[in-house]
Amino acid sequence: DFLALRLVNGDDCAGRVEVFHNGTWGSVCSNSMSQLTAATMCKHLGCGDAGGIEPDFKYGRGSGPTWLDHIECTEQHSSLWQCQSDPWDPQSCSNRAEETHISCTGRKGATSPAAFAECPNSTSCSDKEKLRLMGGEDECSGRVEMWHQGSWGTICDDTWDTADANVVCRQLGCGSAVSALSEAAFGEGTGPIWLEKVHCKGTELSLWDCPAKPLFGKNCDHKEDAAVNCSAHQKALPTAFHKGTLSHTTLCCCILSARAGPITEHTRLSVPVILCIVLGTLLCLVLAILAGQIRRARAQQR
Repeated sequence: DFLALRLVNGDDCAGRVEVFHNGTWGSVCSNSMSQLTAATMCKHLGCGDAGGIEPDFKYGRGSGPTWLDHIECTEQHSSLWQCQSDPWDPQSCSNRAEETHISCTGRKGATSPAAFAECPNSTSCSDKEKLRLMGGEDECSGRVEMWHQGSWGTICDDTWDTADANVVCRQLGCGSAVSALSEAAFGEGTGPIWLEKVHCKGTELSLWDCPAKPLFGKNCDHKEDAAVNCSAHQKALPTAFHKGTLSHTTLCCCILSARAGPITEHTRLSVPVILCIVLGTLLCLVLAILAGQIRRARAQQR
């Protein structure tokens, strides 16, 4: 499940802070929290660019877990999920008096409509448009990036495997996964790292349907960005045979494929490419046999 943030027992822009994690709403502790962190929460909620911590706990006490403590945001952060904190713990606060209460100076709608746009380029979009591959040779290979909270971010490669890659490729209309790559195989991304420990079965229609752990803190960096190679968008190969003979274009394709060199980690092989390599090899053998027969015939004539 993706993270969510809300204020309770007040209004949209004032109240006790709660975050949604592991299927449950819980409080946030105020230890070492700065006014800048409170202002970041206000930005995140679309409640203006400023706000402060309420000292009198006037928005009541929570009853669920206390998920986070020691949250530290900077001026560069526009979302709470980009800030550093202690690890997730359902008993982060020593007591309920440490729960965070804030009041924001703005109101819903006061920030730019694009601040946390649901879609990268329009007001409505499908899950496919919220996912992209960057740094590869085409739109079906590269570093996995997802749109969330108004910005593109990457996915940590912890537990990243072919089942996860299959869902990404299918969601993008790129066929099935040829490989699930790790350690920033297509270069390091920038911006937030939105997810880690993605656990897809491989049959889901969207990455949004897979269980995953939202990243919070320093558990991952961009050296661990996940990537994929998908099977689709191979260069189209012409028909191998036409009236019993190889066409000139196919001949060139097969010879080039047969001489393509060693297969690397990033090579994407499909049935047409394999067929072309086999045909190219057979053609070379046939030409060698014909050349030998021609030489023998000439020798006999002499």
